[in-house]
Amino acid sequence: MTLLASNGWVSARELAANLNVSEWTIRRDLASLEQKGALKRYYGGANQANTQDNSSPLIARDSFRLSADVNLEAKRRIGWATARMIRSDERLAIGGGTTTLEVAKALKSLKFKGEIVTNSLDVALELAEETEMRLVCTGGDVQPRYHTLVGVVAERMLKRHYFDTAIIGISGISPRHGIMTNSQVDATYLELMIEHSQRTIVVADRSKFGRVCFVVLSPEVQIHYLITNEAIAEEFRDYLASLKINLIIAN
Repeated sequence: MTLLASNGWVSARELAANLNVSEWTIRRDLASLEQKGALKRYYGGANQANTQDNSSPLIARDSFRLSADVNLEAKRRIGWATARMIRSDERLAIGGGTTTLEVAKALKSLKFKGEIVTNSLDVALELAEETEMRLVCTGGDVQPRYHTLVGVVAERMLKRHYFDTAIIGISGISPRHGIMTNSQVDATYLELMIEHSQRTIVVADRSKFGRVCFVVLSPEVQIHYLITNEAIAEEFRDYLASLKINLIIAN
């Protein structure tokens, strides 16, 4: 229930691994908790009982700090896999999020020497003392819930710059609904980063697949790679292939 409160959705497979019990035990526990009204079960996991959409869980974003601790090892693997795809002299645009923060940490460990533009307060703080790279913040108004910089200043800055690679995090992906994020405001800046980059890498741990979130990214933006931490279902592989997105598993 603690994991559910911090992440909005829990996977039966991940719960079994994290709690070192069988999936059958997890399913029985989820069934018992559903009978008590504590949660709502779906195929493969459960979400909070007060969901607004019984056909597909609508995930509400909790605080950044709580989200950062969920699936941390998976995010670290994704971060390292992403960082290894980056040349040392690239110009990068990095969006906000707990997984993109792990990318920044990996770039720091690999002594990246290029240029990074970000609207993420956490990425900026993580890299602030690195003298080998050039770090630029977009500026703008602080969005407390997501630790990002938004507004006219941030938009103007992104519109005036172009990048080799954009690295962005997402909140959900669904073959029916698309690639999604929880914030309408942040979606604007993610789309700008994508449009102004030669290639785009989306980073998303396995829990993001099947989630339905608030805002769908424009289907016109071009994404080149999606990096996740484990194999995904065939319907998602087919969906990514239809968008010409290369799938990479960070193992």
